[in-house]
Amino acid sequence: MLTRQIGRKIGESLGVNVTDMAALEQLLNNGPMTPGQLAGHLKVTTAAATQIVDRLERAGHVARERRAHDRRKVCIVPVEASVERAFAQLAPMLDGLDGVIAGLSPGERHVIERFLDQVADVYGAIATPSASETPC
Repeated sequence: MLTRQIGRKIGESLGVNVTDMAALEQLLNNGPMTPGQLAGHLKVTTAAATQIVDRLERAGHVARERRAHDRRKVCIVPVEASVERAFAQLAPMLDGLDGVIAGLSPGERHVIERFLDQVADVYGAIATPSASETPC
């Protein structure tokens, strides 16, 4: 719940709704993708993904780019200034987490890292897109 609250707060600072923020997060986490791939990640129709991209583009958060090797393929790319604004919002939280980590002993860090690696593996097995998707 706290993660969603942080996402909403960042979305508000960027002037986007929760759905658009989820799309921006997908692009930040996974890199450029086609509108169809974004639709798959968001579990929405391609028409809905196009509307999301249109809003994000009008707000200056993403750009549509054609790939040099295939001019028919359009990829959605986050705009650097928008990425910087999002990370500026996250900086105080990341600094606080650095302080928490610095207070742990090496043994404590090892146990926590092992646990988090295993949790990430479980999440990744469920969330990983199918092998048939080709990245931008």
